[in-house]
Amino acid sequence: MVANAESEPLQVAVENLGGIDSRELTFEPGVTVLTGRNATNRTSLLQAITAGLGGSYGELKSDADAGEVELAVGEKTYDRQFRRDGDGVVVSGDPYADDASLVDLFSSLLEVNPARRAVERGDGDALREIIMEPVDTEAITAEVESTQRNLREVEDRLDEIERRRSNLAALKERRVAAEDDLADVESELADVREAVAEFEADAETAEEAEAVVEELTETREEYESIRNQLETQRSAVESLETEREETRERLDDLSVPEAELEATREELERLQRRRRGLENTVNDLVSIVEFNERLVDDGADALPGVGEDGAGADGDGVGASGGVADELDPSSGQIECWTCGTTVDRGDVEERLDGLRGVVEDHRSERNELRKRIDETRATLSDLQDAVDERESLESQLAEIDGEIDEREARIEELSAREDDLQAQISALEDEASESESLRDSELLDRYERRSELEYERGQLEEKLNSLESEIEAIEALDDEREELETEREQLREELTSLRNRIENLERSAIDTFNDHMETVLDRLGYENVERVWIERKAAESGRGSRSDSTFTLHVVRSADDGAVYEDTVDHLSESEREVIGLVVALAGYLVHDVHESVPVMVLDSLEAIDADRIAALVEYFADYAPFLVVALLPEDAQALDDDYERVVMDEALA
Repeated sequence: MVANAESEPLQVAVENLGGIDSRELTFEPGVTVLTGRNATNRTSLLQAITAGLGGSYGELKSDADAGEVELAVGEKTYDRQFRRDGDGVVVSGDPYADDASLVDLFSSLLEVNPARRAVERGDGDALREIIMEPVDTEAITAEVESTQRNLREVEDRLDEIERRRSNLAALKERRVAAEDDLADVESELADVREAVAEFEADAETAEEAEAVVEELTETREEYESIRNQLETQRSAVESLETEREETRERLDDLSVPEAELEATREELERLQRRRRGLENTVNDLVSIVEFNERLVDDGADALPGVGEDGAGADGDGVGASGGVADELDPSSGQIECWTCGTTVDRGDVEERLDGLRGVVEDHRSERNELRKRIDETRATLSDLQDAVDERESLESQLAEIDGEIDEREARIEELSAREDDLQAQISALEDEASESESLRDSELLDRYERRSELEYERGQLEEKLNSLESEIEAIEALDDEREELETEREQLREELTSLRNRIENLERSAIDTFNDHMETVLDRLGYENVERVWIERKAAESGRGSRSDSTFTLHVVRSADDGAVYEDTVDHLSESEREVIGLVVALAGYLVHDVHESVPVMVLDSLEAIDADRIAALVEYFADYAPFLVVALLPEDAQALDDDYERVVMDEALA
C-alpha cells in the first residue's frame, strides 16, 4: 500500500448533483465497491466525488438551482458548490486538490477519461500530452535560466580569482624590488641627515634654508597630487568615452520592432480568448454527454421531475406522457425524448454520444495545442519586452555616462587651473632660494631639498609596499573561496544537466512505469494472444535543438495459434484490451507524478467491457497504489471481487 495513505475514513455528502437529491456515505481506506443495476446513480456519485476532489466533472441536477458535494477526511473538509446562473452553471468552493488536470487525467478513471479515450483512438501523441500534462515546462525553463545565471556568476568569479592568482609571482617580485628600493632610500636618507647635522652653518642660515625647503616641498607635493588627480580624471573620461561609444553601438544594433511587440500582445490575447472559449465549450459538451449518458445508462432518474422511486411529478409514477419511466427503461431498445416525444434507437444515441465524445477530445487536443502556442507567444513577448527594457536601460546608461563625462571634464578644468598656479608658485620659490645670497653659496639648501625628496620617496615606497603586501595576502586568502566555488560550480552543472533532462527523464520514467505495469497486468489478466503492449518514446530534434520534443508510439505484439509473433495495431484490440491499456496509462501517470500525495482517491467506472475475473484482478492490482479506490460495478461483476472489500449497494443507498 502507499506509505502515506490516509488512515481515516472519507465522508462524502452530495446534494442535487447528477441524479442524486441528497445522500451521505462513508468510505473506509482501501477498496469500496459500488454495486447496483443501471439507474442507481453510480456514475453520478463518482462524478460528484471527482468534483469534490477538484476535477471538472459533476453536474447540477437539472431541476435544481444549487447543489454541492462535501468531502471530509478527519477534521479537514473540502467542498464544491454548483449554482445555476442564467443559461450556465457557476462552480466554486474549496476542493481537495488545486490541479483539476491531475484529478481528471489520473484519479477519475470514468468512461470519458482522456487516457482511456486516447487508447481507444490509438492516439500516441495524445498519450504523451496526457502523461506530461502536469509538468510545468515554463517553470523548468525559468529554473534552467536562473541556474545558468548562477553558474555564470560563479565561473566569472573563478576566472577573476585565476587572473589574480596568475599575477601572484609578479607581485612577489615587485615586493622584493620595493623592499630593496626602500632599503636604498633609507640608507641614503640616513647619510643626508648625518650630513645636515654635521653641516657647520649658523642657525639663521639653517632656519632660512629649512623654511624655504619646507614650503617648496609642500607646494611640490600638492602639485604632484593635482597631477595624479588630473591623470585619474583624464583616464576616467577616456574610459567613459569608450563605454559611451560601445553603448551607442549596442543601442544602434538593438532592434526593437514596436509593431511586432503590439502584434504579439494582441495574438496572445486572441489565443487566451480562444482557450477560454474552448474550455467553456468543453465544459458544456461534457455536461451534455454526462446528461445523455445518464439517460442511456441510469434511465428515468436522470430526468427532471422524476423522483428517486421512479415517480413523476404527481407522485404516481406516471408523468405527463403517461409512462416516462417505462419509455426510458434501460433494457428497452428505444428511447423516447421526454421533451419532444421523438423515439430513437438506443444505439443511435450511443453513436451520437461517441461523436460528441470525439468532439470533446478534439477540443481538448486543440486546447492543449493552444497552451503550447500561448507559452511560445509568451516567450516571444518576453523576448520583445526584454529588448524594449534593454533599450530603455541603454538610453538611461548613455544619459548617465554623458552626465558623468561633463562632471569630470569640469573637474579637469578646475584641476588644470590649479596645476598652473602651483607650477608658478614652485618657480617663484625656486627663484627665491636662488636669489638668497646666504643660501646661494651654501650646500645646506641642497641637502635639505635632498632630504625632503628622500622622505617623500620613502613614503611612496612604504605605501607601495603595503599595497603589494595587502594584494598578496588577499590573493593567497582566495584559496578557500576558490575551493568552495569549484564545489558550487560542479553542483550547479549537475543541477543544470538534471533540469535540462527533467522532461526527458519524466517521459522515460512514465514510459518505463507504464511498460512495467502493463507487462504485469497482462500477465495477471491472461490475454492469451497478446504477448506485449508497450509505449516507445522517439526523440525528435526541433529547429531549436531542444531535447524535450518527442513522440509516443503505442505498440501491440500478438501471437498466432502456431506460436508466431507479429505486431498489430490498437484498432485490432478488443474493447476489453483497449480499456485495460487505457486504465494502465492513467495508473502510470498516477504513479509517475505522485498523484496519491495530493489526490488520495481513485474512482473506476464503465468496466463492463472487461469480464468479471479480469475486473477482480485489475481492482486488486490498482488497490496497491491508491489510498482510496472506489469502483462501480454491476452485481454480477462485483461477485468476483474479494469479499473483504467494503461494499455499498447502490439501490439501497441511493435509489
